[in-house]
Amino acid sequence: MIIDLAGVVEELEPFFNPRSVAIVGATIARGPGVFNVMENLISFGYKGEIYPVNPKYTEVLGKKAYKSVKEIPGPVDLVLIAVGRAIVPSIVKECAEKGVKSVIIVTQGFAEADEEGKKLQDEFMKVAREAGMRIVGPNTLGTHNFIDNFTSSFIPIKKREYDPIGVVCQTGLFFAGFPRFKYAKAIDVGAAIDVDHVDAIRYYTEDPNIKQIFVHIEGFAKPGRGKDFIEAVREAKRRGKDVIVFKVGETEAGRKAVMSHTGTLAVEDKVFDGILRQVEAFRVRDYNELQLVSSALLKLPRMKGRRIAMLTHHGASGVMAKDAAEEFGLEWADLSEKTIKAIKELSPPWLPIGNPVDIWPGLMGGPMRMHKTALKAVLEDENVDGVLLSIHIADYSGWPAVGTYGHVDAIAELAPQYNKPVIVVPIGVEQEATRKALENIKNVLVCDTIRDAFKAFSVIAPPEVQVPK
Repeated sequence: MIIDLAGVVEELEPFFNPRSVAIVGATIARGPGVFNVMENLISFGYKGEIYPVNPKYTEVLGKKAYKSVKEIPGPVDLVLIAVGRAIVPSIVKECAEKGVKSVIIVTQGFAEADEEGKKLQDEFMKVAREAGMRIVGPNTLGTHNFIDNFTSSFIPIKKREYDPIGVVCQTGLFFAGFPRFKYAKAIDVGAAIDVDHVDAIRYYTEDPNIKQIFVHIEGFAKPGRGKDFIEAVREAKRRGKDVIVFKVGETEAGRKAVMSHTGTLAVEDKVFDGILRQVEAFRVRDYNELQLVSSALLKLPRMKGRRIAMLTHHGASGVMAKDAAEEFGLEWADLSEKTIKAIKELSPPWLPIGNPVDIWPGLMGGPMRMHKTALKAVLEDENVDGVLLSIHIADYSGWPAVGTYGHVDAIAELAPQYNKPVIVVPIGVEQEATRKALENIKNVLVCDTIRDAFKAFSVIAPPEVQVPK
């Protein structure tokens, strides 16, 4: 099946970057706690035309107000509807008569709520289909776009730096983002009765500003959409874009909650897992895992194999790593003779050099020298695909004799020179400044735990080779 992705972009672009937007239900109330979409839009730096629509007012926030969408003199790219559900069908009809092709319905309480809501939804969707109109929602925050300074959110979100991530979700929860997950664009499809996950994935696939697509999904509202989802993700992957999926409704209780939240049909979990394996999408199950997987995919080079070398200050970390490597199907690199020789020369004669490598005894002869020598050796080792460091971070002044000085300097100098991922698990209370320095180094990722580190390696490693029985 050939999909016209350019056509999808043409249809969805007004939701992300409209030249003009009408806000039906605009209010003069402003300030904290009033959830004023128009106020948010202005403060976010939107440069297009804004048309407030509310028969109660002649002016809203310094702009002329209109009694209806049809009264607006110029063309309208996007209409945002935030009024009681009973009058939504009449507003959609006005939009159709005006020639509007893109509508966001913030209002909730339609087919997911009761029979009356379903009748209202059927009524406005009939009008929309006949008019060739696309609808996002209902029950949605709409869209958010840090690249072009547009938001339809009634929750104020401040301008910030962003990564090349496109989000499609069924909740406003993800609009706030997370400390290590700073998306560029987001669309909350809500009940997804028209524009849905598949449309959004196709849109992001064509967007040159987006390198990673995150999908939060409760279920599909339209029959047969599962197959389209597979094809959309497969095409995104073919175009070199990673797809991360957070699918909820794993249990029977969760699936019932999905029906009450968005009215969509949750896909049986084992079936969905199989779908994701087919298309090589990454599944996450909580916010922390999302941030970990997203960061690993964006920041680290891909591994050629699954062989890990570990440098550690603590023998116990090596034991933990053995368990984590087995859990995620990663291998321990057989270090070359050259690597072993370089590390052994700086280590006590009684210390056997294996993998994981305990470099702590070797620090006694000079921490800077040991850190640099050991890291350079494993990065240059052709048997090594990825490097893990479990290192102690401390206030150097308290360790005048042996300190850990030199570890950040060695990583900053060496990691960017090699096309191999370096993951650091810092240990110690006083690590804020050092952690920040590490996070700014090319090819380096900082993880909170040994297990997180191996999860990150598994994401950037090639698939495990399945040996036939």
